[in-house]
Amino acid sequence: MAVAQQRALALRGAGNLAAARDLLTDAVESTRPPFGRDHPDVLSTAHLLARLHREADDPSAARRVLEEAFAAGERRWPHGDPLMLALSFELGSVADELGNRHEARRNYTRVAAAGPAVLGADHPAVRTAREYLG
Repeated sequence: MAVAQQRALALRGAGNLAAARDLLTDAVESTRPPFGRDHPDVLSTAHLLARLHREADDPSAARRVLEEAFAAGERRWPHGDPLMLALSFELGSVADELGNRHEARRNYTRVAAAGPAVLGADHPAVRTAREYLG
């Protein structure tokens, strides 16, 4: 997974965002043991894929990837896990971008509740979540 992430970032850096997205999509969708959908490397790769979808102005694709990753991850990891918090934060951002305030609040609430103890109160994700929630 790390190699796929590195290659995707290199493709993105070379201006080939579409190929980077395709590479990561294939990597996430074709996971094999010892990697399961809830493996941290798979979740991290899905997170990167979602960020590339957003960069390509495709927030709906980002939302789909993030929702699938979060659903897989929450079977194994607590919502306060740093990677799960990263997925929650990204989901909140995408939901807000798509105008879904309920989903944005739900995900930002996770970050605001568990983030300070895990990431620190001054972490940018925690600050952004708290600002959003008012």
